[in-house]
Amino acid sequence: MKVRRLLVTIVLAAGAAASAAAQDKVVIPVPCPHEQIAYHDVVTHRCKLVPDKKQIKKTVYEVQEVPFCLPKLPPLLSLLHHGCCDECVECECPRYKRVLLKKEIVCEEVCVMKCVVEEVVERVPCRVCQGPCPQCAAAAK
Repeated sequence: MKVRRLLVTIVLAAGAAASAAAQDKVVIPVPCPHEQIAYHDVVTHRCKLVPDKKQIKKTVYEVQEVPFCLPKLPPLLSLLHHGCCDECVECECPRYKRVLLKKEIVCEEVCVMKCVVEEVVERVPCRVCQGPCPQCAAAAK
């Protein structure tokens, strides 16, 4: 009984393999007489590592004194305070205010690798049918 099942299974497997081989026939298309080969540009992108220099910066603060004019006091109060210069009628002596300046200085440069997107243009051949022909019309249906 087991032998019969084994033989039936082998026969069915062989038949299935033969039918699958019959279905895998390669069909070679007949070339169209109006067909030409045209080349098209295909644009693709890919990542690429390139060497780069990274600057290591340090923040530095600096104080700078900026001169400015101080308006004169009203006449009653100006009696108590004497100006240092009498050149300007509208203001007193120049005063100075401190202004904080922020600067970034480059301490060093380090070599690193940087990822950059690169555009690649490739010419690809394509078949183009230039005129109407019965073979192309039958293949389209």
